[in-house]
Amino acid sequence: MIGRIRVIGIGMGDPDQVTGEAARALATVDVFIVARKADAHGDLVAARQAVCDALIPADRAYRVVEVTDPRRGPDAGRDTAAYGKGVRDWHAARVKAYAEVIDGLAEHETTVGFLVWGDPALYDSTIRIVDALVERCAMQGRMVDHDVIAGISAPALLAARHRIPLNRIGAPVHITTGRRLVDEFDLGLGDVVVMLDGHLSCASLVDSFPDLELYWGAYLGSVDEVLVHGRLADVIEEVRRVRTEARARHGWIMDTYLLRQPGDAPAPAHAGPSFMAFPDVASWEPLTDGVVTVRPLTAADWPVLLAESNNDESLKWGFDGRPLTEAEARHKTAEAVREWRRGRVARFVIADADSGAGAGVLMVIRMGPPGIGVVGYGVVPDFRGRGFTSRALTLVCGWVFAHTDIQRLELGHKVGNVASGKAAERAGFTREGVLVGRLPNPDGTRSDEVSYFLLRPEA
Repeated sequence: MIGRIRVIGIGMGDPDQVTGEAARALATVDVFIVARKADAHGDLVAARQAVCDALIPADRAYRVVEVTDPRRGPDAGRDTAAYGKGVRDWHAARVKAYAEVIDGLAEHETTVGFLVWGDPALYDSTIRIVDALVERCAMQGRMVDHDVIAGISAPALLAARHRIPLNRIGAPVHITTGRRLVDEFDLGLGDVVVMLDGHLSCASLVDSFPDLELYWGAYLGSVDEVLVHGRLADVIEEVRRVRTEARARHGWIMDTYLLRQPGDAPAPAHAGPSFMAFPDVASWEPLTDGVVTVRPLTAADWPVLLAESNNDESLKWGFDGRPLTEAEARHKTAEAVREWRRGRVARFVIADADSGAGAGVLMVIRMGPPGIGVVGYGVVPDFRGRGFTSRALTLVCGWVFAHTDIQRLELGHKVGNVASGKAAERAGFTREGVLVGRLPNPDGTRSDEVSYFLLRPEA
């Protein structure tokens, strides 16, 4: 009957790297519960068994119960909310499967163990699942003790293999996942360790941050270990090639990497928010009036920005008449979450509520005296003339006044851009005047700007 659950970090699979505490803990377990993924490779099972064979005394009886791991994905196409729900559902399915094993334990089987790659505290979900199992047992009147034994983590081993510290003097270390890297990367984060990256997301940073140093490693701590180090722009293709070849050879890959500024460069002086941060994107609920929906811009929205920027009407009223390139659109959308986090710019996508199709973009940027927000917007040609701009403006302006410290919103357009002015007035903006010669034209001349404002409603 269950009395204790032990979560044991076994490092990266080499028995020589398992701590003495973990080795002693292994010898106390009666039943190891092991999640076996449907596409798991035999090497992973063998590595786990090799740790037990090497460190558990031969006269110690134990058994291993393999449980088919519930499917969680696909993760790549999910937004933050859907991803979070998917993980929670996956955890619940795991708890149910493991509880069935625990309920079937023999009377003498009192200690259950979970073997965790690396260090359980860093990125593994086992601790949360064990907490749920303990709570379930308590609800059934069974008091179960549990503990966590640390292991050598992938970041620690990566740094050791490259003979570097994880951080530099007075600088922070940021640990994240491949899923979040592009949206949140910022030089002000310090040294960035990336785990659980199935798509080598750092490749998306090459254009923006080519001089970053990349320290990459796969199969750390094993005989198949492979390392690559160099300037991100110089070695990314080598890493991609090595990674592809290794995956084909082994059927799986487990890799980790570190990104840092070259040399001893400190975090830039401008890093971090210089304004009050906008509300967390992760907790965002889309704004909608039933016709349009507005949500924060993400890296995946670059086609909408490209379509809004590269049409005759947008180029006509632009400053330089130059079309936006795909690379520029990708860069701008990738920067959106970082700008949001700094509190400088809140960028949005306007979408058709029925189809979900991207209809345009809108931004609020803090400029000028404190409490001022400047608004910019544009709608792709297929959605013009349907009132989408004024609807999106109304939704966003209401959100700004309800959730930020901005007291006054301003916007403007070139004289002659009548449609833009009508959209602003329908959203409640008041025409304020004309600023002579304020905006540049593609031919080198300058246009007057018609300006509008909207004040925070009085309480």
